[in-house]
Amino acid sequence: MDEKAAPPRGGEDPRDRIELVRARGVALVVAGFDGSDEAAEAVRWAASLARLTGGALRVVWAWKLRDVWDAAVADQETGSPHLAEMEAVARRRLTEVVAELVGDEVPDVDLVLSQGPDAAGILLHAARGADVLVVGSRGRGRASTALLGSVSARCVREAVCPVLVIPHRLAPPPAAPPGTDP
Repeated sequence: MDEKAAPPRGGEDPRDRIELVRARGVALVVAGFDGSDEAAEAVRWAASLARLTGGALRVVWAWKLRDVWDAAVADQETGSPHLAEMEAVARRRLTEVVAELVGDEVPDVDLVLSQGPDAAGILLHAARGADVLVVGSRGRGRASTALLGSVSARCVREAVCPVLVIPHRLAPPPAAPPGTDP
C-alpha cells in the first residue's frame, strides 16, 4: 500500500510525521545575539529547537566596541583596554548570558564572537551549514521602531537555510528602572 494512502494510526495526522522527520534533520541551530531582549528570546527559542531535535546550538554575537567598552575600562587599572582585553570581556559576557538563557538545556553549545560593524554578514557567515537560523525581529540598532530590523531582514533575504524570526512582542518587556512604577 502506498504510504500516502495509508490511513492515519490512532487519529495521527500524517503531516505530523513529516514535520517530525524534517525536525529530526536539524543538526545545527544558529542564533544571533546582540544584547537585546529580542535576541535573548531568539537564543531561548534556538535552544529549545536544538534540544527538541538533538541538534547543536551556535550562538553568534557580532559585538561592537561600544558593547563592552565600559566593562573593559572598569577591568583596567590604568590606560585604555586593548582589543584582546575587550574581546575577553565580550566572551565572558556572552558565556554568562548563554549560561543564564540556556542552562543545561543543550549540551553542545558553540559560542562565536566576531567584532565588526557588519552584524548581518557575520551572522550569515556563521550560519553557513546551519539547518536553521534564529534571530530577533529587531535589535539594538538605530531603527528600533522598525517592524523588522535591518539585520533580521538581510538574514531573511540572504540566508541559505530557513530563518526563524522571533517577533518583538514575544520578548519580555524591559524591567522598569528602580524607583518607578511599572
